[in-house]
Amino acid sequence: MFKNAFANLQKVGKSLMLPVSVLPIAGILLGVGSANFSWLPAVVSHVMAEAGGSVFANMPLIFAIGVALGFTNNDGVSALASVVAYGIMVKTMAVVAPLVLHLPAEEIAAKHLADTGVLGGIISGAIAAYMFNRFYRIKLPEYLGFFAGKRFVPIISGLAAIFTGVILSFIWPPIGSAIQTFSQWAAYQNPVVAFGIYGFIERCLVPFGLH
Repeated sequence: MFKNAFANLQKVGKSLMLPVSVLPIAGILLGVGSANFSWLPAVVSHVMAEAGGSVFANMPLIFAIGVALGFTNNDGVSALASVVAYGIMVKTMAVVAPLVLHLPAEEIAAKHLADTGVLGGIISGAIAAYMFNRFYRIKLPEYLGFFAGKRFVPIISGLAAIFTGVILSFIWPPIGSAIQTFSQWAAYQNPVVAFGIYGFIERCLVPFGLH
């Protein structure tokens, strides 16, 4: 059992390498574009900054695709399913979270209480990968034959994402709030301890390839 868990964690680490590989070029574009060098035309700087920023803005979606591909031998259908799952999950949370928290949607968005970030993308990718591996050979009645096999995967992934979004609407806001509080504390109150915690967690993740 431990060996299987260890192997799965290593597989997660490998699947995250694909989305992580786009970070260097995005960081370079954003850094150079935001520096406003005198020798670089303003329009070029602006394009570079926007290009790099677009990658970071879509990191949850990029991670969703990377995780889905990593667990399905790079099958493109799983990537499509992960995009569908992520979009549906985010919109479900946007509708349900205000009802759960009894707060206006604008306030929830401003405080990022329903923003799952990269973790939401990883969850969506995991949903798509699981549904692909389970249903990519499914057979349906003849009158539904068009939706059989791999075409069924994005459909069932989207349905699963609705339930996931509802569940996260209940459990994520306190988690997200705690993460924000810790981030503020780490950045402004006690950065030395924060770096120590970061180093400890990073070393614990090295054997699994998740660092």
